[in-house]
Amino acid sequence: MSFISRRFGQFKYFDLQLGKPTWKGKKVLDFGGNVGNILRDPDSTIDHDKYWSIDVSKEAVEKGKEIFPEAHWVFYNRYNFVFNPAGIEALELPDPGQEFDYILAYSVFTHTNKAEMIELVPQLERWLSVNGVLAFTFIDPHFNPALSNGRVNPGYYSGSCLRQRLEIMKRENFAVDVQPLLEKARDARWCILVNDDDLYVESENIKHYEESEKKSYCTFYTADYMKTIFPNAVVLPPQHAAYAPSVEAVLQHCCVLRKREAAADGRNSFE
Repeated sequence: MSFISRRFGQFKYFDLQLGKPTWKGKKVLDFGGNVGNILRDPDSTIDHDKYWSIDVSKEAVEKGKEIFPEAHWVFYNRYNFVFNPAGIEALELPDPGQEFDYILAYSVFTHTNKAEMIELVPQLERWLSVNGVLAFTFIDPHFNPALSNGRVNPGYYSGSCLRQRLEIMKRENFAVDVQPLLEKARDARWCILVNDDDLYVESENIKHYEESEKKSYCTFYTADYMKTIFPNAVVLPPQHAAYAPSVEAVLQHCCVLRKREAAADGRNSFE
């Protein structure tokens, strides 16, 4: 299976989360960039010739080359439950031979297991230039988009992000029993929702699925738990301004790691 993303808004999201930095003249890696929709934003100031995308969808990489021929496109034939089920398990990252000012990953680790995230994030960090920034999104299962930041946010979904996802699944499969699944995940620091209603709470012991059965794979982490996984990161709440008020939008947190100047012993550190 291949996948062409129709999601837009990535540039606005990261621009807001990172405090409207200077993008022009900076090297940007869009990890899981698909067809490069981040470049299609009319407000995007990312230079096409300084943009790299690495993605597990071969079709998306080929399409991206057609749309943005000046950019750099890399197919990463790594296994993914939904987006590349025929790929190679635990395939090493392809080295782009570059250091980047910004490495961005929107809705990437929401579709991998925890072990993959913990494996890949440090590898991506090594590609950052001095003072470079790695920012990736995640979904908090207990976050309520309509009630956050100490105020009411009209127009957004009212309920937890996990409930929102389950209700979306129920539209296509009436057999999804939302309330018992929510109760199962009530105290979960993290969980994985496979297909419509297979919920694994704080476990990566996923049962075997035939390729024809692989429909969806969504991983959730609480903001507090993400801070324990990456203690040097800054974890930011969703930017409501990055999403039009809608009960359909699934708002995502942002985990930000910044590479500081080299220390006296010659090693770089992250914050």
